[in-house]
Amino acid sequence: MPLPSVPSYRVPLPKDFAAELAECATSLPEWQLAKGLLSTESSTACRRALSDLPHTAEFVTTCDRLLNSPESEGFAVLELAGLLDAAGTADTGLRAVTALVSLVATPLRAFDRWPLWKPLGTNLTIEPMRATGAGYNPMHLDIVNSTRPPDYSALLCVRPDPKSEGHSLVSQIRRAVERLGYDDVELLTHPRYEDGAFHNLTGVGEEWKPFPVIDRLPPLEGFVRFTAKMLADADPDDPYTRAARALERELIVGQHRFLLGQGDMLIVNQHLSCHGREALGGGQEDVPEGERRLLLQIFLRREEVTP
Repeated sequence: MPLPSVPSYRVPLPKDFAAELAECATSLPEWQLAKGLLSTESSTACRRALSDLPHTAEFVTTCDRLLNSPESEGFAVLELAGLLDAAGTADTGLRAVTALVSLVATPLRAFDRWPLWKPLGTNLTIEPMRATGAGYNPMHLDIVNSTRPPDYSALLCVRPDPKSEGHSLVSQIRRAVERLGYDDVELLTHPRYEDGAFHNLTGVGEEWKPFPVIDRLPPLEGFVRFTAKMLADADPDDPYTRAARALERELIVGQHRFLLGQGDMLIVNQHLSCHGREALGGGQEDVPEGERRLLLQIFLRREEVTP
């Protein structure tokens, strides 16, 4: 019986590469930030430490192919469990992962009140049988209401949902737009959409309110600024709402669905794709806090911007 094929978006790290990365991480200095970005000194140190490792060039080429080609799906899942095991401690492991993703682009702390790696946990509310962060998280771009959303959004799975739910969702948004009718596309280019608050942010430009979903820039420069959350209270009969709902339907048609395992890291090129998550398994209130699902989020910027 043939073994099931490994999805093409998954990027395993060779065991020797993981061991060498972990060893390099122990000699890296504490990272420093400048205007929200990993400083030039820190980025240079990371890239220099990894540049001579035998698998680095192959890793960079693979990530570039999966993430940055307009014909690609615009995302990758890095299998980093072996790297985290080889690192030995959580601090060394996170330092190694930071160095690794700096080969893709420069790490960015967009939210001033959070560390470079923002924890995304599951916190129970006081209401019975409900959990903040446990419900369905519909398709979206991160920091969609800015003039310069992060180029990449990445999620490192520290602990998966012990209920074995919470599948990640990713969809190539440029292809979804291509499947829309002309009238819907035209409406989506009008600045008629809004999403939430905008404050205490660095490195993502200015607030754009209202914004167009489609900015008409080339695929690797512009964004399709979609988030289903902007439609929660929208008039369903409004033509702009109907156009955005049409896009949402196409995103669902084209979506990839998969579970992130411990040590898996999802990287999404926000110029090409958007992402979401299905609801976590029921009974989260019965799971001890230290065993609930935990992700660490980081953003990446291809080049420095002026905030």
